[in-house]
Formats: sequence, structure tokens, C-alpha cells
Amino acid sequence: MLPEHLRGPGLTIHYTSPEAVDTFLRENEERYPNLDPGFISQICFEHPDRFDDLLPAFDPKEHSAVRGERSLGWIYDNVRYDHNAELDFWYEQFDRFRESGHTGYEIYTHMVRTGTWPFPPVIIEAGFAMSLGAPEDVGQPYHLIEGTHRVSYARRMMELGLTDRARSVEVVELTPGRQTPTTQ
Repeated sequence: MLPEHLRGPGLTIHYTSPEAVDTFLRENEERYPNLDPGFISQICFEHPDRFDDLLPAFDPKEHSAVRGERSLGWIYDNVRYDHNAELDFWYEQFDRFRESGHTGYEIYTHMVRTGTWPFPPVIIEAGFAMSLGAPEDVGQPYHLIEGTHRVSYARRMMELGLTDRARSVEVVELTPGRQTPTTQ
């Protein structure tokens, strides 16, 4: 479970004052150098309850959230969601935005322009997730904790030939042990 000082308001950062977000990030980055800022903002600030429900035995003193790189093809082949579902449930929205020329959703706009996401999704290896109390129906071999739009859009873009499977992208992965940027 996330300790109280690592639990944000459960609001998307765009609907919160920039000062509150900056303070929360700064204080927790100092306390937990083993937790990537993307994890702190996406999980701890925006979705602490959902995270605790999924991984009740996660301990920021014993585990890490580490930023790394994977190929989009690796993401396509290995990352799943609840009930081991392929992340295709935002395809229709992606296609609708593409057909209409929609530019009002910044994640979509960024991804179509650059071929990658604006900030990294958060993943965990399924066996490690279950050791932290996740249900057995987590995605296999890796479960997506946060980033359904980003991963679904990237999958659709690969299928449409708008980005390449070999493209390197950043992800934040939860890992056992306490790792800091110098011990990764």
C-alpha cells in the first residue's frame, strides 16, 4: 500500500494546480529516489486507490519504479490488461479521431505527430504483480497498470503502418528490490 504522504488527491494533474503537483513530486522524489517521477505523477498522484487495489503489497521502501526502453513491437507482443486483454479497446476512438482530423486530445495529437507517446506507460511483470497481491487475471506476460490510451493508440498505429515496431519507447516498470538511478 502506498503510504499516506505518497497518496495524491486522485485527480488528473491537468485538473490540479501546477504548484500542488510540483510540490507533491518534489517531496516524494526526495523521499523515494527509487520511484520514477512518471510513476509518482501517474500512479501516486492520479490513481492511488486503484493502484492499492491492484497491488496491495507494493512497498516503496522495498520495490522500485524504473524508467527503461522497449520497442513498440515488444509492447505490442507482451503487454496486456485485465483478463489478459489485448489493448485494442481505444482503436475505434483512434480511427474516429483520425477520420475527423480531431486535434483536441493531446495524447492522440502528440502520438500521431511523433509516432510515440508523450510520457511513459507503467507496466509490471505478471508474476511479480501476483506476488504483490494482484489477481490471477492480470495481463501476461506483462500487465499494464497505467496508459491504456497510449498503448492502444500505439498498437493501432503499428497496424496502420503509422509507426514502426522497432521504434524505441520509454516505459516505467515496477521491479522487486530498491533501485535508484545509479543502481539500475
